[in-house]
Amino acid sequence: MARYSPHIPPRIVIAEDEVLTRLAVATELRDNGFEVREASNAEEALTVLECTTTHIDALFTDIDMPGSMNGLELALRARQSRPRLGVLVTSGKHMISDDFVLTRSRFVPKPYDISEIPRILNDLIEP
Repeated sequence: MARYSPHIPPRIVIAEDEVLTRLAVATELRDNGFEVREASNAEEALTVLECTTTHIDALFTDIDMPGSMNGLELALRARQSRPRLGVLVTSGKHMISDDFVLTRSRFVPKPYDISEIPRILNDLIEP
């Protein structure tokens, strides 16, 4: 399913505070050939994005998470250092439009069909 060669899988950071949701999404992505890094809040995800020397292709983030930053703020800050980053934002409480502020972004309301997440992320990743 991934656009890249099997030798270079797409790399995704998941920022989701609901453990079972994060694990389910991570498993689905790994089963579809993605390399996944997990974070339980926005600050943790930003640290992963800033500290890794590895190319990251996309960010999957929930809007509401504990801490000083929500998922939308995370997406904006992540794009400052990684302008080509694909961004998938999700929420069970908020509704926002696709391309809310960023190109190559998408909003998916909860509950979503988890089997669609790999395709959506692939669509957001630049070839």
